[in-house]
Amino acid sequence: MEFRIITYNIFLGARLTNGRELARSLKKYNPDFIGLQEVDRNTKRSKFRDVVQEMAQELGYHYHYFQKTMDFDKGEFGIAFISKYDVKKIFIFINYLVKSKEKRQVLAARLNTSKFKKKILVVNTHLDNSLDNKNEELDDLFTAIEGFKGDVKFLCGDFNLLPTTEYYAKIRKDWNDSYFQGRDLENKKNSENRELETARIDYVMVKKDADYKVKKSFYINDDSRDWTKLSDHLPYMAIFEVE
Repeated sequence: MEFRIITYNIFLGARLTNGRELARSLKKYNPDFIGLQEVDRNTKRSKFRDVVQEMAQELGYHYHYFQKTMDFDKGEFGIAFISKYDVKKIFIFINYLVKSKEKRQVLAARLNTSKFKKKILVVNTHLDNSLDNKNEELDDLFTAIEGFKGDVKFLCGDFNLLPTTEYYAKIRKDWNDSYFQGRDLENKKNSENRELETARIDYVMVKKDADYKVKKSFYINDDSRDWTKLSDHLPYMAIFEVE
């Protein structure tokens, strides 16, 4: 069965747009799960809107969760997810090692659906933009995920690091990068047509011990709109086959 994940940094809480417009831009891609970074809730700059709730309502999805990383602009700022399926359990980990105003957090959801035989866990995070203590930050991330139960574990988010770094190589020891698996929108094999040197910081990865297949992976940048008017990041989507 297909499982479709989008990771999207919506840029300073969607200050360029609003939740409903963001959701309308993604609706035709029929995501099962969306991991969001840089999310506003009830801030002045976002006109006191709950951006995630707006997105979920526009998509017609009933399951969403916002995790605050800091108070901001008379409201809250953080990471979030939206799920088409019921969520059985939510896991949260706060990385106190990273000394920044924005507390770096890990937000995970274990889905509750009979569609898949396997128990699916999706982890969403926004890693710190400083490379100081990056190895320790990654170690804490991996330790946290080990404590989250799931047969198939996905890791998505804005990692704030390039694929040419030693830190990316560290992640790849135990995680497969969907960017190099499956096919693109032109049905070309990604393993043959993509390069490690391509600059990117948004990822969807899968734990190597999982039973899955990547059907397609791509950045969403179609002609339906000017995507730079929505965020300084493009949404990245991976479509999996999971039993």
